[in-house]
Parts: sequence; C-alpha cells; structure tokens
Amino acid sequence: MRTWKRMGFEAGWLSVAITVLSPGIDAQQLKSRGMPQTQAEMHQRVQALYDFHPLQLSDGERSKKSAEMDYFWTEMKGDTSKSLPLLRVELREAPQGSFFLTDGSELLLSLSTIPEDKQLAADALARTNLRDTESGTYFFTVHDLACAGVDVTAAALHILDDSRFLVSVPQHAMTLDQNSALMYVLLSMKDDRWVKAAAERFAQENNVNAKRALVAAFDYAQTDEADAELKRIAADASQPDAVRKDAREFVEEAGKSVKGGLQVKGTVAEIREQRRKRLRSVSDEAIFDVQWMTKRMAQMRAKGMN
Repeated sequence: MRTWKRMGFEAGWLSVAITVLSPGIDAQQLKSRGMPQTQAEMHQRVQALYDFHPLQLSDGERSKKSAEMDYFWTEMKGDTSKSLPLLRVELREAPQGSFFLTDGSELLLSLSTIPEDKQLAADALARTNLRDTESGTYFFTVHDLACAGVDVTAAALHILDDSRFLVSVPQHAMTLDQNSALMYVLLSMKDDRWVKAAAERFAQENNVNAKRALVAAFDYAQTDEADAELKRIAADASQPDAVRKDAREFVEEAGKSVKGGLQVKGTVAEIREQRRKRLRSVSDEAIFDVQWMTKRMAQMRAKGMN
C-alpha cells in the first residue's frame, strides 16, 4: 500500500488549504458506485481524486484524500483484468503536472510487471510535477526502472527541471545532488540512446547548473557521440564560461588518459557493462568504482582499444 510520505505528503510540506475537487464532482458519491466499469467512469473518478497538489492540502484534507485514494487502490487491485486497461488509458492521457501521473504510475507498477507497463510508468513520471513527489521517491523508482531495462531517458532528464533535487541515502551517509542523480539513472540503462536526447535538451537548456550536469553526463557516457558534443560545447563562445570550462577540462583530461594505468579488466564494452551493474547499488563506494571504470574506459578509447 502507498504511504503519504512515499508520495510526497509529509506534514512539513503543507501549505494553505484550498478546495481540491472539481465543481460538481463528489468523490464520496463516486466511491459508492464501486469500481469504474467504463473509461468515462474511470476518468471521472480520477478527476475527482487527483485534482489537487500535495503542497496545497491541510491536515484534514490530507486525511480525507488518504482514505479515498486507499479505497481507490483497493478497487483497482480487485479485478486487474478490468482495472488495468482503464488505468493505462488514464495515465497516457493525464495532463502534464497532474498528481495522478505520480500516484497512478506507482499504482500501475504495483499491479503489473510487464515491460510495456513499466515503460508507461516511466513515460508518465517524466510528465509529473516534481514538487508533488519526494526527490528520493522519484529517483529510486526511476532508477529501479532503468536497472530493469526500461528506457527512462525522459524521466531522467526531468530531474533537471527541479534545481532543488536532492536524494538522501542515510544508510550510506550520503546525498546525491542533481549531477549524481542524473548520472546514476542515465548510466544504469542498458545502452546509450540517451546521449542524443541529452544533446537536444542541452541545446534548449538555459539553466547553467543543468547545462553543467549534462556536460558531466556526456563525459561519463564515453561514446563518440558524447565526445563530439563535449568538443562542440568547449568551442562554443555563446555558452556560459563555467559550462565551457567544464567541457574543456573533460576534453583535455581525455587526451591525458593514456598516461594512466588503472587496474580494471575487460574491453570497453565489458567495462561499460560492469559499470552499469555496479550502479545498481546506490552508495559512495559505487560512485568511486564508477569513476575508476570511466577513467579506464577513457584510457582505452584514447589508445584506440576496444
């Protein structure tokens, strides 16, 4: 079962109370009708339950919503042959920023493990309002999906939309900042398809910190496409000084890589896979190992080794 803390409903986040239901829609009345049987009924139920943002709820409203949404989850779990098709349509069509994208994605992942539903959840999470969800909840959900082979490129790049994105990992006494969180998710995917999308995001990005996070990700990528992007950024006089400086340093460091001798065994492809598997663990030790593996890949690529 969901918990409000997991979904971002911590008491410290509360603000001014507002009316949360759409005019003319009563969640209690809808609840009495039982599980939605048609798409129209499902849509009406979702509108009634999720027309709000967590930051705007009072204690009383939060308690009411908690009970209503728990009941909704119970209904959806009752007959998944009927509920899953309805849920999938609502997630695909939910508007940008709706809290249903957050809670509905978790509901879907609790009901289904098929790859198509995992991909649908990842795509929905990429359209969430990150202020509605704890950074840690979002990160670990997207990270798990990446490790499971799902293309989470859009959801990963969405991390850049919240400048306050921080993930606490108390068991390792560490906190992942925006750069580290982005790196973790992107490199946990099975391939490097994200590089093109990241380059497109960079071209549209105006935030300096987000640009620097993308530059760091390009360096971690260790692909010809990412190398070319770093060189382009380093030579682009229109880029902020800090961004160009980061790119230049990464390019120069790659040229010096041949002088080292890190003891990491395997081909570039094998080390890339070792690195991906190491990132299944979220810890400072894993980050340290990944840095060494990346350095070794840079050394081998600079020598023309495969």
